[in-house]
Amino acid sequence: KIQYIVTIARGSSDSAAMFGSYLFAKFLGLPTYSLPPSIITLEKSNFNFSHALVIVISQSGRSKDLLYCENKCRSMGAKTIVLSNNLNSPFLKKADYFLFLNAGKERGVAATKTFVTTLLCIIKLVANICNNKRLINKIYDLPEMLDKELNHNWNENILNKKISKGFILSRGIGYALSTEISLKFKELCQEQIESFSSAEVMHGPKSLIDRNFKIFTLSMIGKSGLHIDKSLKLIKRKAKFVYSIGPSNISKYIMPYSSTKFIELDSVIVMTKIYPLIINYSLLKGLNPDKPRYLKKETNTY
Repeated sequence: KIQYIVTIARGSSDSAAMFGSYLFAKFLGLPTYSLPPSIITLEKSNFNFSHALVIVISQSGRSKDLLYCENKCRSMGAKTIVLSNNLNSPFLKKADYFLFLNAGKERGVAATKTFVTTLLCIIKLVANICNNKRLINKIYDLPEMLDKELNHNWNENILNKKISKGFILSRGIGYALSTEISLKFKELCQEQIESFSSAEVMHGPKSLIDRNFKIFTLSMIGKSGLHIDKSLKLIKRKAKFVYSIGPSNISKYIMPYSSTKFIELDSVIVMTKIYPLIINYSLLKGLNPDKPRYLKKETNTY
């Protein structure tokens, strides 16, 4: 009876939820809406969720606003799934379904391991619902592929330390990843690298670009992902510092990755390569990525 999906999450988890929204539409034909928690916690809005699946992503499993939202959504008729890295979470006893991320202890303030396992959890959930055996079987090849990728880390020294503003541009499923990459550049490197769809950036934000501007491009396999290279010719001419991420078996990129031939699993590879780059770049700038300023492990927004 599920006709649509609602996601509730914040920060990195919301980027993972956006990733999920692409998969829910592509594989399950279900539209997805990211519900701001404040609609329930502050505005006290009510919905008929009798045909909704509500997915709550909370790495700590302790966020008060998300606990409140999950409870309210169930009372409005929703079926709820919670993705969390905490087996002692109150969600475990309350939600209809609980999916354990099993990332081990996340010691740093910035979520990295849990983001990657959230992506994988969503992929496995969707693949099993629609019985996509090719995708399910390919998941088992990931560990070996990730091991190989560790021998070809991206070089943080190519990034210009003197420039602290820019864009990261992608499209489709890559755009969801770009929002998380943008957040980590802000958190760990104190750089305002804003994420934009490569289509939307043409509507106005491109006017910000000058010679003292960084441009990251994230190209994924598939029509929307590889369309970026064609649509950004003008931007690449205007920007002096362009850092391209893309599949090594399709074209030449400054930061290449080996494609699994599944865009969903390529997303896992991209994130496991970009995180070490960002962390090493943070260290290169003399910052402490384990203790970003003003931040703490849990953010209370309720």
